[in-house]
Amino acid sequence: MTARRFCQLTLGGTLLCLLLVIGLVVLVDPFEIYHRALFYIPSFRSEIQSYSNAGVAKSFDYDSVLVGSSVTENSTPSVYEAALGGRFVKLCMNGGTAMDHARMLEMAFRTHTIRRVVYGIDVFAYPVYWTNQKMATPNYLYDADLLNDVYYWFNEDVLFKEIPYAFRHPGKMNEQGIRDWMYAWDPPEMPSPESLRVKVADPVPAQQPSRMELIEMNIEHNLVSFIEAHPDTEFDLFFPPYSLSYWRNQMNNGQFEADMECRDRIIECVTDYANVRLYDFALMREWVTDYKNYYDYRHYTSGINDAMAFAIQEDRMRILSVEQGKRNTDELRRMTMDPSIP
Repeated sequence: MTARRFCQLTLGGTLLCLLLVIGLVVLVDPFEIYHRALFYIPSFRSEIQSYSNAGVAKSFDYDSVLVGSSVTENSTPSVYEAALGGRFVKLCMNGGTAMDHARMLEMAFRTHTIRRVVYGIDVFAYPVYWTNQKMATPNYLYDADLLNDVYYWFNEDVLFKEIPYAFRHPGKMNEQGIRDWMYAWDPPEMPSPESLRVKVADPVPAQQPSRMELIEMNIEHNLVSFIEAHPDTEFDLFFPPYSLSYWRNQMNNGQFEADMECRDRIIECVTDYANVRLYDFALMREWVTDYKNYYDYRHYTSGINDAMAFAIQEDRMRILSVEQGKRNTDELRRMTMDPSIP
C-alpha cells in the first residue's frame, strides 16, 4: 500500500467516524435541540437545566412561558393553560439570576411568537451584576449558528453520559405529561410546620449596603427591555409567596430592608406599562403563614403554584399603582414584625 493510499484511507475512516458520531448525537439528541425525543423519556435534571432548557425553548410547541427560579419551576403548565389559556412551557432556572431568566426569554422570543409570560420575580436575583449567571450557559446551544454545534456533537458528557442515559430510559410520554412533569420537585416528605416557624429577634441593623445601581441595571437590561420590545405580549409578573418565616429570617440577618428596597424599585419600574400586570403573592396571608405548604422557608408545594394561576385569572393581589405597591411593602414589613402572626 502506498503512503498516499494509506493517507486516503486514514482520512476517509476518520471522516466516517466523525460523521457517525455527529449522526448519533443528532439522532438521539439528548437535549432535544433539533427535534423532540424519539424513543426515550428525556431527562430534566437540575444539574443540566441550562442544556435542557435550550431544547425546550427550541423544539417544544408553545406560545406562553413560565419563567423564574426553583419556586416557579414547580408550576403545572396544564393548570396555567386552564386558567389563562394558551400553551405553556417552563423555562425556569433553579436559583437563577435575572440574567439567567433573560436568556430564557430571549430564546423564547427568538424562536416562537409569545402571547404571555408568567414570571416569578425573586428579589435575590437582582442585586448582582446584570451579566452574572448562576452557571455558564452553553451559548452554542442558544444561538442559530449550526457550525458551533460541534461543541455539542463532540461533547464528552453528551457522548458518554447523556446518550447512554437515553438508551437506559426508553419510552414515550405524552406531550402534556412531559410539560407538566419537567422540573417538578414536590418532596416525598415535608418538615413539621413547627420546625419552620421563626420569630423576629431584636432589630438588627441593615447588614447589606444599598445595591441600587446593580438592581437598576438588571431591571433595565434583563426585564424592562423585554417588556418594551414586545408590547403585544402580556407580562404577568409576581412576587412569590415565600413563607413569613423567610422574611423574618431575612430581618434577623439584617437583609430585610435591602430586599424591600429591591422590591420597591421593581414596582416603580414596571407598574405603569400597559402590557404588565404585577401581583403581590407575598401578602397572601392564608398561604404564607400555613407552614404545612412549605418544604423550607422559601419553597412551597405545587398546590400554591396552581392556586396562583387562578389568582392571576381572577386578578387577585394585583398591584395597580406605585403607591399601592409601597403600601404593600409596608404591610409585609408589619406582618413580618407582628408577633401575633404565627
